[in-house]
Amino acid sequence: ITRSDIIYIEGLKDYIKIHLKSTQHPVVTRMPMKTIEEELPPAEFIRIHKSYIVSVSFITSIRKSSIFIDTLELPLSDTYRDAVTALTGKL
Repeated sequence: ITRSDIIYIEGLKDYIKIHLKSTQHPVVTRMPMKTIEEELPPAEFIRIHKSYIVSVSFITSIRKSSIFIDTLELPLSDTYRDAVTALTGKL
């Protein structure tokens, strides 16, 4: 898996589901969200919710409580809104 292939990462308790551009089937692995978040460069990936980290390059639009990757809508929690605004300059 290359960083440029990662669209977003979804947390599922002790597992993460990595959604990739190159395949329709996500990769599931046992790893906490905090660990993967620390491994990824903060200029390229941003935590938007306790259960989601997205690649900044795939974000197509941002609304008050949602991030869109084309037609996919992911939740944007209040906790991470300021960081998203600071990184993307949107909201």
